[in-house]
Amino acid sequence: MGTALIDRGLQGRAPEWNLTRPTDVLAVHRSHVEAGAQLVLTNTFVGASAEEAAAALQLARGSGAEFVAGSLWAGLPDLTRQIAQLAAADAIWLESATSAARALARLGADAAGYNCSPWPTDSAGAGVLKPDAAGLAPEDWARRVVGFASSARFLGGCRGTTAAHLGALQRLRATPR
Repeated sequence: MGTALIDRGLQGRAPEWNLTRPTDVLAVHRSHVEAGAQLVLTNTFVGASAEEAAAALQLARGSGAEFVAGSLWAGLPDLTRQIAQLAAADAIWLESATSAARALARLGADAAGYNCSPWPTDSAGAGVLKPDAAGLAPEDWARRVVGFASSARFLGGCRGTTAAHLGALQRLRATPR
């Protein structure tokens, strides 16, 4: 989300864009849904005010996605408050946690996994796999994700991925093997 918005020329603190540039935030969400995403993440990764969080939820819901997850960096000092502000989401998506097991134990999550970089050398047992683009073309990235995704229930993309990456992943997963 953040990378896609920066690519649109937005500057400043990302959660503010939910209030000041809602059309751009919604456009990114919709591009992901149009590419086949069933779940979108709120534009709240770095933490948000109550007003920014409410707007983020509204924009994500407006995308038409089947599910909305409240996106938060796992290292936020006020993580409990941030989670509470996003309680209306279908899920809370803690990003960049250094230990999936610790995230599970701390918050009683239903699934934990990997996002951004580095790519995991072993993703066995991960319920979530959301790697960065790693400079790969959409089709190459999608093949790599599927190769790692034996147990993952949720697949997506992080930093540098675009709607084209998500579309390639959706097409590859829809192809019978």
